[in-house]
Amino acid sequence: MESHQEQQKSWFSRNKLWALPTGGCLVVLIIVAIFVFSLIGGVTTLFKNSEPYQYAIQQAQESEWVISKIGQPIETDGMTTGNVNFTNGNGTAELSIPIKGNKDEATILVIANKTGEAWDYTTLTVTVDDTEEVYNLLNSDLLPIKEE
Repeated sequence: MESHQEQQKSWFSRNKLWALPTGGCLVVLIIVAIFVFSLIGGVTTLFKNSEPYQYAIQQAQESEWVISKIGQPIETDGMTTGNVNFTNGNGTAELSIPIKGNKDEATILVIANKTGEAWDYTTLTVTVDDTEEVYNLLNSDLLPIKEE
């Protein structure tokens, strides 16, 4: 007696009507995600390599007031937002840099203009998250808290 086994179709053969479109969409989503993460990484690197960013972090790390409020070590905490532009050797920078210490978190606001080789900082402040205190790193002043 001979047994006739039906040859079972492969998983792909049974499911190709929905597997192909789903797989294609998945590939497109992966490519878009890679592009977005690459773009964010490139912009973040541009910010971190800029002189205003490095200067702001250095000033915050050396400030006794900032250290007393947020603790040490002071390091970046999240994604920097803003913009840095260069045209014909001149530049502008407007950055918001989240930082943290072992006590609290804060945000550095940097506004600077570059003419020739030197950056001129018009704003360099640290705002502590919990207390909303604003400290001016340019002249070591505690600014009044804005009431809403």
